Amino acid sequence: RAEQIDRQLELARQDLAVDSTHMALTRLDWVLSQAPDNADALALRQQAAAAEDAARAASSGPLPTAEPRPTAEATPEEVITDDERLSELQAIRRLTAGEQWQEALPALVAFQQRFPDFNRDETNKLLYDTYLALGLSYVNTEKVELGLNYFAQAERLGNLPQEALDYRVWADLYFQGMAYSGVNWSIAADYWADLCAAAPFYRDSCARLDRALVGTGDQYAYLMDWCPAADIYQRAWNRTPTEILDNKLAEARAGCAAATAVPLTDTVPITSTAPLTPTEPGG
Repeated sequence: RAEQIDRQLELARQDLAVDSTHMALTRLDWVLSQAPDNADALALRQQAAAAEDAARAASSGPLPTAEPRPTAEATPEEVITDDERLSELQAIRRLTAGEQWQEALPALVAFQQRFPDFNRDETNKLLYDTYLALGLSYVNTEKVELGLNYFAQAERLGNLPQEALDYRVWADLYFQGMAYSGVNWSIAADYWADLCAAAPFYRDSCARLDRALVGTGDQYAYLMDWCPAADIYQRAWNRTPTEILDNKLAEARAGCAAATAVPLTDTVPITSTAPLTPTEPGG
């Protein structure tokens, strides 16, 4: 656990160095859930929160306004259409500035359908930001697939940041681990081990690793293959010692010791190496 904490602190520093404050905060929140008094994590989280607040303030600056069109060169119908476009776009800008992504998404889609050529670069950027934010909000919940779908939509409009790419890898490990859990605990444990090492904050990956290790040991124990069972139970106990694991480990060790051949120390000396003489018939 101490190694994991140190690793996540180092990765959080790297995230802050490349302005990936959301990921840094995710890592630091996990560290503080394990070690609430960790001074390094508290200081880094304060730094990350300040950076995120500054970025949010910069992105929510004064909204752009459109210059009024000369009414002498437009028909009444064109003036109404232009006013409608500007009003709707301003409303969408406010939604995204306030991070109201759920409301912004249908508004943006409808706007582009109605006015496909109006400020297209800007609306594409707003749509990209919305898809990405929604993906990040879902990919670490029970709706992992929905988060990945939003990432796919965002990728159609631009390159995904490293944070989203990392979540894709972790989601794949998660799905693989889920597929083998309860079926082949040994393979599942390998996937959970990789995910726990890379992202202990993702979908209870470390707790799932603990369950997979116990499941693997139980499979060996059921087959009375006690020595491998003892090794796996020991690994699980090293991570999370419990009374139940104490009992399982003791039983597996006893079974392993009984199954291991013990060399003989006291032997009866052979007094003669001569072959036995067959008994004569009637003798």
